[in-house]
Amino acid sequence: MTEKFKCILSMRVAKHLVVEGFTVVDIEPSRRYKGKLVFVFLNTPNLEEELKKFERRGA
Repeated sequence: MTEKFKCILSMRVAKHLVVEGFTVVDIEPSRRYKGKLVFVFLNTPNLEEELKKFERRGA
């Protein structure tokens, strides 16, 4: 089963997703990387598709 939320560590990727119309559900401190923030988005098929396109472009 897929996760309900997708955590994004990169501010650049998070900004791109917001520009594309995705909503940040929460911002919280990273548990893995001290001093970093995690941008939490609702994990949807559209979000997954956008992340795939973002990775292919190498942006």
